[in-house]
Amino acid sequence: MTAMPLNLFIRIPSAPNQSCAIRFRILIGSTASIDATLHTNYPLDGSDYQRTKFHAKRFNFNNQTEQICEFRIEQPGPYQYYLSYKSIDDDDDDKCDAIASANDRNPTVERIYRAFKSKRTPTAYFLVDPHLELGGQPLPLDGIALQSVSPKWLGLLKDWSPQLAASSKLGYNMVHFIPMQQRGGSDSPYSLYNQLELSDDLFDTPLKRSEKEVRLRETLLEMNHRHKMLGVTDMVWNHTAYNSDWLRDHPEAGFNLENSPHLRSAYELDAALTQFSRYLSDLGLDRMVHSVADVDRLMDGVATHVFKPLRLWQFYVIDVEAALTSVGDAWDATATEQLEVEDCDTLVKLSGDARTEWQRTYMLGDRAHAMGTRFGRTIDAGRTAAMLRALSSDGTKDGALAQLRALLDLLNLAYYREYDADVATAQKNIGERVKYERLDNGSWKFGKPIDDDYKIVDPLFTTVDTREDVNDDRRHLANNGWIWGGNPLDNFAGAQSKAYLLREVIVWGDCVKLNYGTQPADNPWLWEHMRQYTLGMARAFHGFRIDNCHSTPIELAEYLLDEARRTNPNLYVIAELFTGSESTDRVFVQRLGINSLIREAMQAWDAHEMSRLAHRHGGRPIGSLALDCLGEPGFFTDDAHGGTRINGIVAPLSGSLPHAMFFDCTHDNETPAQKRTMEDALPNTAIVAMTACASGSTRGYDELYPRLLNVVHEHRQYAALDDPLKVGLGAAKAKINRLHREIAAFQEVHVHHESDYVTVHRVHPVTREGVLMVAHCAFHGASETASFENPRLYGTSATAEFAYRLRSAEGAKPDSSSEDDGILHGLPSTLEELDAPGISKHADSRGMYTELQLPPNFGPGSVLVVRTRLVDFKPNLDWKIRTCADEVVAKLSLGALNAALFRCDAEERDVIGDGVYNVPGLGSLSYCGIQGWITHLEHIIPNNDLGHPLCGHLRQGNWALDFVSKRLHKYARVYPQLDDLAEWFDERWALVKRVPNFMVPRYFALTMHTAYRALVRRALSLMPGDIVGRSRFTNQLALTSVQMMGYVNSAGLRPTSSAGDCSMSAGLPHFSTHHMRCWGRDVFIALEGLLLVTGRFDEARDHILAFGSTLKHGLIPNLLDSGRFPRYNARDATWFWLQAVQTYCMLSPEGLKLLDTPVERRFPDGEAFVHWDSDVAYSKSSTVADLIHEIMQRHAQGISFREWNAGSALDSQMRDEGFNVDISVDFASTGFVSGGSQWNCGTWMDKMGSSDKAGIRGVPATPRDGADIEIVGLQKSTLRWLAELCRQSIFAHEGVTTTSGSQITYSQWDQLVQDSFEKHFWVPLDPSDDVEYHVDSTVVNRRGIYRDTYGSSTAWADYQFRPNISIAMTVAPELFDPEHAVICLHKISSVLAGPLGMRTLDPRDMRYRPNYDNSNDSSDPLVAQGINYHQGPEWLWPTAYYLRARLLFLHKAVSQRQAASAELTHALRTVYHELHANMVNLKHHISSSSFAGLPELTNRDGSYCRDSCETQAWSSGCLLMALHEMAKLELIVHEALALQPAD
Repeated sequence: MTAMPLNLFIRIPSAPNQSCAIRFRILIGSTASIDATLHTNYPLDGSDYQRTKFHAKRFNFNNQTEQICEFRIEQPGPYQYYLSYKSIDDDDDDKCDAIASANDRNPTVERIYRAFKSKRTPTAYFLVDPHLELGGQPLPLDGIALQSVSPKWLGLLKDWSPQLAASSKLGYNMVHFIPMQQRGGSDSPYSLYNQLELSDDLFDTPLKRSEKEVRLRETLLEMNHRHKMLGVTDMVWNHTAYNSDWLRDHPEAGFNLENSPHLRSAYELDAALTQFSRYLSDLGLDRMVHSVADVDRLMDGVATHVFKPLRLWQFYVIDVEAALTSVGDAWDATATEQLEVEDCDTLVKLSGDARTEWQRTYMLGDRAHAMGTRFGRTIDAGRTAAMLRALSSDGTKDGALAQLRALLDLLNLAYYREYDADVATAQKNIGERVKYERLDNGSWKFGKPIDDDYKIVDPLFTTVDTREDVNDDRRHLANNGWIWGGNPLDNFAGAQSKAYLLREVIVWGDCVKLNYGTQPADNPWLWEHMRQYTLGMARAFHGFRIDNCHSTPIELAEYLLDEARRTNPNLYVIAELFTGSESTDRVFVQRLGINSLIREAMQAWDAHEMSRLAHRHGGRPIGSLALDCLGEPGFFTDDAHGGTRINGIVAPLSGSLPHAMFFDCTHDNETPAQKRTMEDALPNTAIVAMTACASGSTRGYDELYPRLLNVVHEHRQYAALDDPLKVGLGAAKAKINRLHREIAAFQEVHVHHESDYVTVHRVHPVTREGVLMVAHCAFHGASETASFENPRLYGTSATAEFAYRLRSAEGAKPDSSSEDDGILHGLPSTLEELDAPGISKHADSRGMYTELQLPPNFGPGSVLVVRTRLVDFKPNLDWKIRTCADEVVAKLSLGALNAALFRCDAEERDVIGDGVYNVPGLGSLSYCGIQGWITHLEHIIPNNDLGHPLCGHLRQGNWALDFVSKRLHKYARVYPQLDDLAEWFDERWALVKRVPNFMVPRYFALTMHTAYRALVRRALSLMPGDIVGRSRFTNQLALTSVQMMGYVNSAGLRPTSSAGDCSMSAGLPHFSTHHMRCWGRDVFIALEGLLLVTGRFDEARDHILAFGSTLKHGLIPNLLDSGRFPRYNARDATWFWLQAVQTYCMLSPEGLKLLDTPVERRFPDGEAFVHWDSDVAYSKSSTVADLIHEIMQRHAQGISFREWNAGSALDSQMRDEGFNVDISVDFASTGFVSGGSQWNCGTWMDKMGSSDKAGIRGVPATPRDGADIEIVGLQKSTLRWLAELCRQSIFAHEGVTTTSGSQITYSQWDQLVQDSFEKHFWVPLDPSDDVEYHVDSTVVNRRGIYRDTYGSSTAWADYQFRPNISIAMTVAPELFDPEHAVICLHKISSVLAGPLGMRTLDPRDMRYRPNYDNSNDSSDPLVAQGINYHQGPEWLWPTAYYLRARLLFLHKAVSQRQAASAELTHALRTVYHELHANMVNLKHHISSSSFAGLPELTNRDGSYCRDSCETQAWSSGCLLMALHEMAKLELIVHEALALQPAD
């Protein structure tokens, strides 16, 4: 199975022994993911292929990351596909703070119900190669060895067998026949007289058409079965012979002056040039042209006697007098047109050129002007008269017409300029053509007089003698040709082109260009005629070569090839394109299904260019990384068999260049003897055959024909060769061709150029068997003693295969006696078999190597071939590397997996004393474990980036291999099971170290990839959470649980943790060891997702109890420090701990039993500090329930203390006042927990100023003193839970005692907070409503939001708009008025939501500074030393709470609305889509992150922040929890969609 990209042309090679399916993937939440449907003209239902018939197949939800659509591939051919989908219009209002009053619509809600708009993607393509067979065996495209032959030089059809046998003996397996139809008057095989009739000269007796076709098929069958060769023929579709008999009945088949009147001016010029040629002498001009001066005199005559009397300017301009007359008549008419008011206004406003252009368009309209008639450019008299009435100053007709005359003269000025420019171009093109044809001694007109036979230029038109008496305009037909540098997709005979008039067409005077239109209805007879021609050839041949493909109308070629493939589904199609553009080439390849593009070696001008072409046209570098590393086990759902699941490998497809057929010389190329030297024929063909693509040649190349044969004028025939191996290149070519077929699967290639030498080495990607060829090119000037360094093949043995040198005989010309014998002969030559190359074995610092020494006399025209094999190489090394990986990791714990996969530098040094690996030129890896390597290999493998610094390092030595296994052996002291994995690596590294250094990157990548996949599978199997394994994204997030949970000596959960006990890092690499590793708030914000959702309940329990054991002052510590010296400077950590306990009881199998678990107290009385190793520490126990009640009681009675060890030793930045911690509850009015001061920062927004230069040392950026909205939400969540537990008699403590001594139950406290929240936090849209809430209108910055704090000592700080709102919405949604909540959520979306994270402050706030730079050393108090940490930078973890809040409130809004089932489904689907749309960037980021995680924060609009942790526990953990909750909605949506009928 192959995963299909949507934006590339894809080629799918034939795989006769394998089932293949295509899978398309769409990321859920992406633009095209709503109602995504694949439309393809691949016949999904098994019906016959029709290009315009598209079959629809809906995408299915595969998991929480992607939707898929897949189908089996069973038919070759070119196919198209596109996606249709539904979209929500993204109005500007949707992304701005659009709600100003209660009457305004809420774009967030409106989007839920907005009708979807149908959209589609552009059309894309994939091409499935045909399955070719010879003798019952598959013939891969890269194994094709083709020879072009001319049927008329083969002689009679009945005599072909010996000629074909000779080709077969030379190793060819495919024969290309140039056209064998009846030829036209020029006798060119490409100018066909009758496409439906084979040429009579192929047969010795007259035969009927059907009899000829039978004879041809019999010959081709014999060629296939007896000579083991397939047949390909040229298809000539875009022109016919000028004397084709059927043109007399169907002149409409060409571009004539009736169906193409725009050609009239070109025809008149063409006819005038013909007359000029005829009467040249009468005009006093010499018929012979000997010099450029003669050409110049001739062109003066053309200007005087052709262009001047033709008056072609009349085809361009407006006839002024006629126009004045017609407008005058219109002026006098009684019912005169009136200028529209809008047009009058426009006319008045415009002036100058703009006004003239408007008038031109108004009078002439916007129709394109064709050059079909003189004075054909006319104005609309009525409209013009109306315009003149509006413009006329005196209102008189004469005045108006005078204005018109001036205007027309002005307009005609531009047309006269156009005419002048066109005439200049035409004259230049005529002159250049005359120079080429008359002064170049290679031209057929060289030395010939200008007359009727050798006209000054070849005519562009043919006049046919029709059978019926028809208008002459039908008889004049445009000839075909080509345009230098023209766009092949443009029809140069079309109305939009002036190519014929400008004489840009380089004409083929014997061919009439055919006028197909764009569909059969445009010219029914012609399309059917060519269809019959095409079907006849498809029945006889295995393939087509499309002649002049780039000029063939693409719609026609599509139609005819579709028809041919119905007859011959495995039709092999080749073509030569002269577009000059790879992108244009791709248009033809993908639309026509061209299987191989012809490329020409004879275009190379030296050995270096020859090596470039060999490198360009096929193969991957030797040592390429194993593509199957990209594959993953998966299954295909076979709809054709009841949804049966078929196991397979899912691998991504990648775009590539079109497949090539590389010709040593085509039948259109000059021979090596003409362009280079005869001797170069051997090295040239050897280089071509060694290229990893199809190869081609032409008959006569191997026999060393001295020159290019003219397919028109040449009438000699091929020689009947008794033994082709004894002629020319024969013996060498036979070996070269057979070698080419043999090494078709040797897809790894190395091409090297050195002076006159080209070396090509082909290697099998699995067995590592290879073939190396050295060619000494024989371009002009090649040296017998050109420098060449003997090849050194490291770790490789070599055996000689053959060596030849081609030498020319004296004179290097055919015998004069053979010139007129009617037989084609090659140049006299000698093919000298050379001694085998010297092969010797040596060793140096890089190891053993084989050195090749060129044999004596290895001069220009020489070739040698050796076979290579890696020494001591296990042919099954790929298989060996892949074995037993799952077995050796089967016993690894998640802690051991953390050591194997991850470990940042500080963690590694903490445990085993070593750090991360540093790759020269690349830098330090992110992790010491395998993920550190995989981060780079995931880029290197799909791109085959062997030039990557890591690959270079691997080639230089085995240090990386040793590092991988040695660190695992060291970790075995902590996790003994890792020894098995280390030994698995040792065993494989021992084998890898035996391969040559250039192969090490490949096997290193394969080994690491194999181990990585096994480790990931093992890790995911140990995390049985309900969303783990549901998608790539959830798997990636789940792996961050393994990433963050590891053992370090310096930071356990308890002062004396056992080796291997894991603790959670807040983020890597900054928070990895010692007291900075475990943060109370971070751990419990992340714990729900990283540990509970992933099913790691034991580790979650350990963290809950470990932090609970350190409860002091009624608080959970901010920094645990293994329980040794915990710090209690966080007001929120305690509440996140309580929330985690609540979630643990809901999700874990243990449930509420946790509350009865005894916890040994680090500080037995909960107040006084005692050292961790004293006898008092841990001497008392409390249950978890008691700890919870103690927290609630201590808060109810107020908390006030000074931090233990306060001072610079504890915190060098904090002022003395900041060490004082005060927390209280206002039971008199709100019930909210409040606390903090202007000198400390007790919430997660905890940045303390540290810059003396800016004067902010000890000044918190965001003290957030008072009642913080997220703490109030967490408090409410805990109260609600405890009240419910009390109602169920599960919690023994019913309430708390306040500072006044009164009792208040949890239920009462819960209700007090509920009643107070909206009044104290909501900032109403309408200022007049402020009186109903506790709002200070003078400091409100934005309305329709919930304030960040209540009761801050700085009043304006209460009203700052921050993302903490969504935390409260998620944990205590009951606090919020649903309508208010949805309004606020829209504002969060439009104001705070960034690409990845949430802006931590409203951009409208005067303190908003979005770019965090901790090294900023300025005196700016708003940014110095990163004081703006939470003043605009975009933090990721609140994004998950925002998504959860949207899910809660929008789902609630949808569910409460009275709506029909379809509308409800629509709304829920939109909610689901938009939630995932918010995660698309997160999905992309984690896939590309070097740390395989989600960062702590970003700077403005998602830009990279260098001071951020690269992967943060709560960033991933919160998203996992969000996905856990979204899974319920996913189920509802999927069930609803399953019941919904298809469109």
